[in-house]
Amino acid sequence: MNKIYGKMIIKKDTILYHTSDEPFQYNPAKNMLFCTFHPSEYTGDNEFVHFIILKRDVELLFMIDHINRIKLLSSLNQIIDHPNKNMAKKHSFILQEMVTKLQQDHLDGWFSSIENMSNVEIALINDISIYEVIHTEELRKNWNNGHYDSNNNDKIILKKWGKYKISPKEIPVTMILPLKFKMMIEKSKKYEENSQFQREYIFQIILDNAIMEYF
Repeated sequence: MNKIYGKMIIKKDTILYHTSDEPFQYNPAKNMLFCTFHPSEYTGDNEFVHFIILKRDVELLFMIDHINRIKLLSSLNQIIDHPNKNMAKKHSFILQEMVTKLQQDHLDGWFSSIENMSNVEIALINDISIYEVIHTEELRKNWNNGHYDSNNNDKIILKKWGKYKISPKEIPVTMILPLKFKMMIEKSKKYEENSQFQREYIFQIILDNAIMEYF
């Protein structure tokens, strides 16, 4: 699959985040562990955030079909052809099918959008040789999304990311992608630079210093 869709390589020691309503307990029956580069990418109201460190470099399927301005459209449906489309990942049998496909291509998971929006997720195969939970704490939403200044409607205050570390700022990811994405990414970056709310999403952040290769 990676020869068709491309892949993302995330380096060892990168910190990811997994959120839940209870303290973390490893469950080998789960097929995948869903993470983000920053907890603000999830829109739910989970109570806990778990700090996940990668124990080695991981190679992920770049499960994006198209980039439309700053929105990322998933290619999950093209891969599995399920009537629930992108929501099919909520079914455990679909996840197991995906795990089998990923392992056949020697991949450790996927990188994709969350519900075809601008937020992104990393779905790791649930294998403790890949990751380790190093810390759990109560999730504190100490970030502020971009907004207009309440005292000056002409002034825009850009997003403040808060205390949670964004690892790709220090440990760049590598993306090896089909050539069609080169123009899409250039257009997306230009659109974002000219938008009112810049650096609002993680994908924009990781593009700042990502190592890009095309085929």
